[in-house]
This record gives sequence, structure tokens and C-alpha cells, in this order.
Amino acid sequence: MKKGILAFIAVFAMSIAVRAAEPNVLGTWLVGDKDYKIKVTKNSKGELEGHVVWLKEPNDANGKPKTDIVNPDPAKRNVPVKGLKILWNFKYNPETGYYEDGKVYKDGKTYCGKITLNEDGTLYLKGFLCSAKFLGKKDTWTRVSE
Repeated sequence: MKKGILAFIAVFAMSIAVRAAEPNVLGTWLVGDKDYKIKVTKNSKGELEGHVVWLKEPNDANGKPKTDIVNPDPAKRNVPVKGLKILWNFKYNPETGYYEDGKVYKDGKTYCGKITLNEDGTLYLKGFLCSAKFLGKKDTWTRVSE
């Protein structure tokens, strides 16, 4: 009986320790190709989301602020890229160590994705076709502020 109780306590303590180890990915990140900065926050549901807060080239060829001209919805093609939500619905999974089940918007397309913090403090993001997790792209972001 005592062994069963001790085993339960050990498993419970480990599950608390894993939950406590949720990585801090909040802050502003410079994407891999260094042309955007994304601010990652948590919404009221505790899910990660990210918005564009800086563009290396903020204006189009006509000198006007860039808009989401590739959006599949013509009504949204005039939405400024600065401020655009490109990450949403990411929830932390303590079993895998990833923020999962989220969406990534890039170049007019929405992908599924997962995020984690690398040991060196960079952020790992993988976006993939929702129907085929093996078909996707990876990126490594560098934190510029918390």
C-alpha cells in the first residue's frame, strides 16, 4: 500500500514539475530571414498568438505601408502587414514540450504549426500542411526583447 501511495506521489510531483517547466516564448522575435519581428503574447485563453510589429521594408514600391495583398479574401488585402496576426491557437503540451495545435499564416496561406524554445534560447517554429505534418518548413527565431 505504501509503495502505491509513494508511486502516485512521485508521478504527481513529476507532472507538476513538467508543467512548471513551460518555456517562456513570450516577447519579440526576429524571424530567421531577419525581415520581420513578431511579438508573441498569450491571449485570455492562455494560447499563444503572434503579431507583426516590425518590417525591414515597411513600405511597398509606391511608398505606402505594405498590406496583405496575397490574402485569399479580397476584402482583407488592404489590411496592413504591420499588426497582422500570423500565429494563433498554440497551446502548451507538457508531454512533448511544444506549443501545438496552432495556426501559422504566411504569404496568403494558413498552416498548422508547433513551437518550442531551443536550448540556446532561440525559438523553433515548424509550419506544415495540416493534412501532412511531414510537409512543411522550419524556422529559427532570435529573441530581441521579452
